[in-house]
Amino acid sequence: MADVVFLNGPIETVTGPTVEAVAVRDGRIVAVGSAADALATRTTSTEVIDLAGRALLPGLIEPHTHPDLAAQMYAWVDVSGFTHSHVSGVEAALRSADEAAPAGQWIFAFGLDPILTSDVGAWDRHRLDALVPDRPVAVMVQSMHTLYVNSRAIEAAGLTDDTPDPGQGGHYGRDAAGHLTGRVEEQAAMLPFVIHGLPTPEAVDSMIAEQLDRYAAVGITTLGMAGSFGGDEPLRRLASSGASPVRVVSYLRHEAALATGPLPRHDADDPSRFRIAGAKLWYDGSPYTGTMLLDEPYLETDLCCCTLGIERGTRGRANFEPGEVAEMLSTLHADGWQVLTHAQGDRACREIVDLYAGVVGDDRSHRWRVEHCALFGRDDLHRAAAIGASPSFHVDHVRYYGPELAADLIGPERAAGLMPIRSAIDAGHRVSLHADSPMYPPGPLRLAATAVTRRTRLGTTIADDQAITAEQALRAVTIDAAWQLGLDREVGSIEVGKRADFTIVDRSPLRVDASDIDGIHVESTWVDGALA
Repeated sequence: MADVVFLNGPIETVTGPTVEAVAVRDGRIVAVGSAADALATRTTSTEVIDLAGRALLPGLIEPHTHPDLAAQMYAWVDVSGFTHSHVSGVEAALRSADEAAPAGQWIFAFGLDPILTSDVGAWDRHRLDALVPDRPVAVMVQSMHTLYVNSRAIEAAGLTDDTPDPGQGGHYGRDAAGHLTGRVEEQAAMLPFVIHGLPTPEAVDSMIAEQLDRYAAVGITTLGMAGSFGGDEPLRRLASSGASPVRVVSYLRHEAALATGPLPRHDADDPSRFRIAGAKLWYDGSPYTGTMLLDEPYLETDLCCCTLGIERGTRGRANFEPGEVAEMLSTLHADGWQVLTHAQGDRACREIVDLYAGVVGDDRSHRWRVEHCALFGRDDLHRAAAIGASPSFHVDHVRYYGPELAADLIGPERAAGLMPIRSAIDAGHRVSLHADSPMYPPGPLRLAATAVTRRTRLGTTIADDQAITAEQALRAVTIDAAWQLGLDREVGSIEVGKRADFTIVDRSPLRVDASDIDGIHVESTWVDGALA
């Protein structure tokens, strides 16, 4: 750990005034204020860095992401809408993979996007059979809640038309005659397929390390892994070896946490770089699979009913009966686990607040969270605030899919309440923003820009009255995200005594027009006073 003085900011402390200098010794902040204050701490080994007008921010924080899934899925064939604007590119990528792969080897693809790839059309086993007839193929949609497989994959996974749905929201699509269509919804149903696409143990560490570097490159110094899919041990090893460029707070899948018993307290040689903090549940699903739990049905449009395959009249569904969730929550609370619950729809958010309230009562020390929160009613936000349960918003839904949500999925009236970040802050919440990689690429400043402007990819805006200030958005990707992760005494703001985690950017998000936040360039990240 080096001794460093940073001069000639602006240095955005987040919890205090903007200052011109900060000093670091042994990985901790020892002075914040004027250049004279910082230089007074200097020793013969101190490095002095002239920011020359660049901005120093607290290290940016991504509180809900999946480095283990990103390592796996970013290694699959890329069929995403970020890469392919037309379906011809998707089909060419699958054919090319088929030609290149050894006989009998599975093909896995990630990112099929019926919205960003506008002409992608409907998919099923027969369409995949035509593209890849002689080997198993599985294509994951961008939201990660739907998988399409061909006939060879169904056979290899051991499924038949008589295979029952596995529960926990898992569902195998069937046609009117009861035959499997190749559409697979939610994690429990996907498992028989995705186990064939797991990386080898020898490759896992390097693949996850590559993803951690990707987070650091966009200014992230701390992340929350929201539901481990097998990535805990590699992350623990990377932290213990000193090779991780970011801090990781891990949340186990609920079944793993329940099997573990009381929350473990010592998780790595350096617990400041890796620790297990809680458990993750999935109460409903995705807006784009038709499994987001709503009070009122999805619209009946071509996008919903034909392209996305959402059943007419559906209001989505919960993955568990409320009684099951209440029992799990009671056990997790008794065992000391912080709980994160995926809830997208208005009904899902309301029911989770009800379930939380029945367990935590007057205890506000738990810092339980509600994740994604596409539609979260104002009254329910106030009830959540009363029990200390805070929202983390998946605000990229506004940017990338906002136009289609408003026009084709839920309609403009409900879309006027999409991602109600302003209402949450007004209700007294400390909120955070997340990208949920691999669904969307990591980028806290991109998230902040969307929260401030409410601008979609088409240049339109959604729910303008839910816009927040740049100061509030910066808090949501620093100190308030740190608070949700239980790290606010260590990171998230620039204060004497805290760890020296910083992000250096070419311009401060507090000193540019809202429309320019998107263009801010991350120059470097620092963890414990050293370059990440």
